[in-house]
Amino acid sequence: MKKTLSLTILLNVLPKCLLTLNVTDLRQCSFYSDDFWHIHGKHFLLVDHLTILVLQKEEHIDEVNHYASGLLQSMTFYQYFVTLEIHEKFLRNATEYKERQLSNLSNRSSKWLRPIDDLEFLRIKRLSSDSSKGYFVIVWDVKALHHFLDENFRMVIGEERATYALHFVFNSDDCQTIDNQVGDILRRFWGEYNVINIVAQTPCSCESSRIYIYRPFMKSSNVWGITENYSFEEIRNNLRLITTVLDDLNKYPLDIGMFPMKLNAPIDLPKLLRDNPIYRNLSRSRHFGGVDGLMLGTLAQHLNFEVNIVGEMKEHYFGELLPNGTITPGALKDLVDGKIVYSANTRYIINYDKKTMEFTVPHLTEAICVVVPKAPKLPKWVALLKCFNKTSWSLIGLTLIVCTTFWYFGGPTTNFTKVLWTMFWYLIGSNLEKISLKKAHFLFVTACLLFNIVIVGLLQGYMFRIFTTTTFYPDINTLEQLDKSGLTLVWNLWFIFEDNSSIIKSLERKSKPMLDDTVNSVAFHRNVAAVEPKVLAELLTTMYIDNEGFPLLHIVDECLTTLLLGHMVSKGSAFLTVFNNAISKMVEAGLIDKWMRDVFESTETENIFILNQNKQGVKGFSLYDVQVAFYVILLGYVGSVVVFLFEMLSDRW
Repeated sequence: MKKTLSLTILLNVLPKCLLTLNVTDLRQCSFYSDDFWHIHGKHFLLVDHLTILVLQKEEHIDEVNHYASGLLQSMTFYQYFVTLEIHEKFLRNATEYKERQLSNLSNRSSKWLRPIDDLEFLRIKRLSSDSSKGYFVIVWDVKALHHFLDENFRMVIGEERATYALHFVFNSDDCQTIDNQVGDILRRFWGEYNVINIVAQTPCSCESSRIYIYRPFMKSSNVWGITENYSFEEIRNNLRLITTVLDDLNKYPLDIGMFPMKLNAPIDLPKLLRDNPIYRNLSRSRHFGGVDGLMLGTLAQHLNFEVNIVGEMKEHYFGELLPNGTITPGALKDLVDGKIVYSANTRYIINYDKKTMEFTVPHLTEAICVVVPKAPKLPKWVALLKCFNKTSWSLIGLTLIVCTTFWYFGGPTTNFTKVLWTMFWYLIGSNLEKISLKKAHFLFVTACLLFNIVIVGLLQGYMFRIFTTTTFYPDINTLEQLDKSGLTLVWNLWFIFEDNSSIIKSLERKSKPMLDDTVNSVAFHRNVAAVEPKVLAELLTTMYIDNEGFPLLHIVDECLTTLLLGHMVSKGSAFLTVFNNAISKMVEAGLIDKWMRDVFESTETENIFILNQNKQGVKGFSLYDVQVAFYVILLGYVGSVVVFLFEMLSDRW
């Protein structure tokens, strides 16, 4: 709940030294102006929690306290509806100050910015910040603020995407020097700390009624970044002057991490897509296609920036964060080291080091599944025995027993051998001699014949199917079956799981690190199982097939987990909010799914075409294909001999 700032709060939280000073000497300072507080109110529009930082060094403590006291009393009069904290920080043993090259790029080149209404102003502010915190920094001069940043920048910068206002208390009549010094500190806030929602002011100097803002995406003399300053009246008439527009970066070159990936960022697109107007010109994404390439190209077009690819052009150049905190070479290390501002390759949103990197909003979900060897083909003679499962065979046998019992007690004879034989032939539909049946028996015999029609029909249908199709042994379709199969799981990213079930732990104990030829080992050696994203696994099943066109791989139905996918930016990146806004629009428009489906379906179609290009169109039946028919004939002959012998023996009995 927001609190109204009042003088009572100030009396409770301010150091006593701030309240005992006379503020009459501050009348020349600009914070007594209505325009001053109106402009700061607009600047802190998104702020719910304002922190006033009073930065003190040994010299000028009284002057800074004097200014802070007057400013806070004036703020109390204007009733800022925010939660307020006041912190006084001291720097007594600062490192020696290093002279810096002052900025000479202060000019007035942004008068072309058109005036905007409050709604447009709010939209622009939200594109540059996702924080509700604000920091009002009061310090003696620019040199003192440089000292604080050199010692520990976190004393000044709480959140990179928060809103900042810098107030320099010193009084000077050298306006040119003030312009250069303020421009230099604003440039440092952007270049070293990614702080872009920041304005600066010298309220008690010759430029007391002017506000400074740094524009990193504007160029002067072939150098990016200029500092501008505006009067209160100019800003009041055009609020856009105190905003940094992030939805138009003016062809600013961004260092992007991007490397090839099979589906998400291919350089060579499938032939079916090369003439497609959407994929014909990929210059904005530096000729990367797929979801990642088209997302990058769309961002570059929508936000008007140039893509500068940084990093090695090899697959799986992700980089990995080791348990000891070391990062292996890859895009992740480039991001942490500041070589890139955006890693545009899709990766799993998992618990990386949140102090050095952040994820964009998720744009895809991906099931992580296990790929195992396809089950062996079922021999034809075994397939015949499997026309019914165990339950069906049991029910057929139970039907024979029940019918025989009924016929024994209610039929025309009580000779058990004859009853059993008669019932058996009824159920299999064999021709029998004409026998006289009572009306009571007619319905029963009719039901037996109908039973025969159903069973024989099913058997004939199954036999036709096994003649024309290939049947396999049951595949591994659950993690429990995978655990019992004895296959070694090749994977080393178990840390992404939050599932501590016994099956996951058992599979982890049986796993080993990833190999370069893992999928080949699964398909041809059949001694390991691989873990792959489901989309890639489905594509692999169309690539690894035997001579007859049957897959060598099988995807386990029960997947390990489902993860969110996103891109990465450096911690505190000013681009995160505007990137998230653009990516969310792509997801809502269905573009992400469309791009993913286009590349997957085209690649799959191309693989199938290549595999079938030299394949014989029509294949006739061989003796192997119809061997079941011979098994059935042989089984019939054996049965006939058994029946013949049974009849011979029964006559003797």
